[in-house]
Amino acid sequence: MAHPLLFLLLAAAAAAAAPAAVAQTNLTDAEALMQLKKSFTNSSSLSSWLITSTDGDKSPCAPGSHEWHGVVCSRGKVTGLRLNGLHLGGTVDVDALVGFRRLRSVSFASNNFSGPLPAVDRLTSIKSMFFSDNQFTGNLPGDFFSKLSHLKKLWLDRNELSGTIPASIAQATSLLELHLAHNAFSGELPPLPPPALKVFDISWNDLEGVVPEAFRKFDAGRFGGNQYLCYVPTSDRPCKREQTTEASSSKRVPKVFATLLVSAVVVALVLCLCCNRTSRVRDFDPAHRGGGCGDGLDERPPVYMVKQVSTAGKRSASWLGKRTGSSLRGHRRAASAAKADELGGGGAGDLVIVNNCKGVFGLTDLMKAAAEVIGSGGHGSAYKAVMANGVAVVVKRARDMNRATKDAFEAEMRRLGAMRHANLLPPLAYHYRKDEKLLVYEYIPKGSLLYVLHGDRGMDYAALDWPMRLKVAVGVVRGTAFLHGELAGHEVPHGNLKSANILLAPDFEPLLVDFGYSGLINHMQSPNSMIAHRAPECAAGHPVSAKADVYCLGIVLLELLTGKFPSQYLQNAKGGTDLVMWATSAIADGYERDLFDQAIMSAWKFALPDMTRLMRVAVDCVEMDVDKRPDMKVAAARVEEVVAAAMATVRERHQAAGERDAAAGGSSRSSHAQYVRDGSMQRITSAGERSSRRGSDDYSYGMS
Repeated sequence: MAHPLLFLLLAAAAAAAAPAAVAQTNLTDAEALMQLKKSFTNSSSLSSWLITSTDGDKSPCAPGSHEWHGVVCSRGKVTGLRLNGLHLGGTVDVDALVGFRRLRSVSFASNNFSGPLPAVDRLTSIKSMFFSDNQFTGNLPGDFFSKLSHLKKLWLDRNELSGTIPASIAQATSLLELHLAHNAFSGELPPLPPPALKVFDISWNDLEGVVPEAFRKFDAGRFGGNQYLCYVPTSDRPCKREQTTEASSSKRVPKVFATLLVSAVVVALVLCLCCNRTSRVRDFDPAHRGGGCGDGLDERPPVYMVKQVSTAGKRSASWLGKRTGSSLRGHRRAASAAKADELGGGGAGDLVIVNNCKGVFGLTDLMKAAAEVIGSGGHGSAYKAVMANGVAVVVKRARDMNRATKDAFEAEMRRLGAMRHANLLPPLAYHYRKDEKLLVYEYIPKGSLLYVLHGDRGMDYAALDWPMRLKVAVGVVRGTAFLHGELAGHEVPHGNLKSANILLAPDFEPLLVDFGYSGLINHMQSPNSMIAHRAPECAAGHPVSAKADVYCLGIVLLELLTGKFPSQYLQNAKGGTDLVMWATSAIADGYERDLFDQAIMSAWKFALPDMTRLMRVAVDCVEMDVDKRPDMKVAAARVEEVVAAAMATVRERHQAAGERDAAAGGSSRSSHAQYVRDGSMQRITSAGERSSRRGSDDYSYGMS
């Protein structure tokens, strides 16, 4: 009797669950969208998601239906959801997503979702999922990938996911791209990747062990930032954490207990003393004024972000209103003009924040800020502004961004502001006017690569030795390659790649700026404002393409290797060095050694073969025949390979030399700095050459 009773119970349970299952699968597209919206918080950006009296429950994809923001349709059915960058929170109702029978792509990137990753492995027909840049936590289930046989792209980077990477990853037979960088994954990599995988990034996690042979087809840089993960095992680097034995742990228990007891007594005494002084403390502690915030923590920005400008004593209330040839004078006239622009459809009355990493501020805050001019170039002027809260930003005034409509401009700025990559500096905000746009960026004190390489050569230049230049080179190619993936539809993804638009963070990590503007700039009015349009094929009358960025990358690499200022950056070509001709001729004649910057050659002679390899990559990038020039993906892979090998050479050199030579290797940097300080090196450029550069572009911040 046991078996018949069990059968009846299971049948009853299935019958009870059947109506619910049918209800889920029988939802109309409109009802499924409304159910999904209910699971979100801060969903005001989805105000267009509603069932109107005129539409009834008509499908969002039906002809004549009102537009549902972010909903992608094909043949009358919902096939995609693009809900990235909308500040959504709450949860993602997977039951609602299952209701879309033909759903193939979902994007919830750059939102505020937290908690465990939704059970998106239930979407067995999905092809692309983008969950980057949220706060998802927890582990991936062991069978997570086993059900996703159709999945081609999965982006989970920049979250807080942890645990091991499931071995079921090998069962995702269609997976082409997997991005897991900037999480907290631990343990060892699974033995096998998916068979079709082309792009894999697990950098900046907490993995350990040796990278399995099957994964070594991917660039070494995709595994960086994992302290105990070894791409290739070496004797000087542990590939495992030290494991404490149970015995040693048990011996420490009495000591720990005693320490805790003593600490408890000390804390009790301190609390007694503090209680007697509470009233006096509250009189002076900012955390107790007006309720305070942050539990007394110092909320001020770092010191290097609030360096005062030379004009701090002069409150520049009208600096945004001053334009050459304009009748605008002062704050009131500028505000009136902005209001007139708004009424006439020419602009917005305030700043539009597209990236809130530096907080929210308005046009009034900028107008009240102390400001100074820090550069001018092909697009307009750049100012450093220190606002009342101490936050420093750079404001760029762009005159020629009038190629796109206002709606297209705003959509593109939102897209650029939402980009997240370790080597990109996206815009923070913009202000729209018909004849002029204001673009706001975070202020980077160290300035541009152009300034550090060719400006007043101080300690930053002294620190730019061979390993540091390798770091800059690989950061530049990673940022540019990322843009070529994200902005593949642009005629040229970056468009203005040069050393003036490569800023250096405090640790010399390169940050690319002024990217993605090609479709916004009127090139008829400013034909040479973007460096990509000076590529040889463009000069010959051919349209600009993505390979123009590769040409610009080659110039930057040559600049890093030679230390010379490129004549290609000057519109009149008077001054500087024609790096393309010089490098091409030297390599053809076998004089590569004469090309390299003597400041790095003096201390890193053993790296000459690696310098030569990188030089050859650079020369291939500046190939005059665009058909022979590699695309950005190939160029980036080659640079990654050379840099990985070059850094391995540096490490092996120090290791083989032992402690004594390691100390001498450490002094390589000091000898390099001394080489610069004592003036023994002949200046690479003449005074006249430097003066001609001062009239071309700003040294300290990208603005051209």
